[in-house]
Amino acid sequence: MVVEGRTYGGLSSRQRSQERRERLLGAARALIAEVGVAPLTVDSVCQRAKLSKRYFYTEFATKDDLLDACAEELYDRLKSAMEVVLTTAPLPDRAHGVLRTVVHTLVASASDARLYMESPGFPRLRELQQREVAEFTERIAAEAMPFTGPPKPSVDRRLATRAVVTAATELIIAWLHGDIDTDEDTLVATLTATTLGAAGAV
Repeated sequence: MVVEGRTYGGLSSRQRSQERRERLLGAARALIAEVGVAPLTVDSVCQRAKLSKRYFYTEFATKDDLLDACAEELYDRLKSAMEVVLTTAPLPDRAHGVLRTVVHTLVASASDARLYMESPGFPRLRELQQREVAEFTERIAAEAMPFTGPPKPSVDRRLATRAVVTAATELIIAWLHGDIDTDEDTLVATLTATTLGAAGAV
């Protein structure tokens, strides 16, 4: 039996905790969009959320835990969007659909884009990103790579998929940084062609 605690302002203690958590996550995302991950501090997040540090530490043990929660929320949204493509699109269209979904999701939100492209510079965020890339690879290899014919001797198709996904991740990050001068449609089309080419070659 879960004890909700006393009601205050029409909200139970659990509801108040959830509301504070959402405010802190929203504040963190807003600050990441404005200044990036590195300058983020507990003080700045609390100031933006209009909450005391006491409430911060009720919801998160450290700033890193808050950043992990922001990243996990982003990857959950990416996986949900990917799931729609994998369960509705025909196999030949899945690679393009997944890539378009990932790129468009990141382009649509400055906080998502900065968190994604800056994650490699922070050990915990990098580890989380690599874990998601590994999981993403398994799904793509099983459900989105239109492999043709039997596998070639000494070729690991799952490893080949990982190479494609890793390269796509690096290319998307470089594009978000502004290091690659191209538009979203061209980026997605190029990544799709590369993915399909790899699927036909191994």
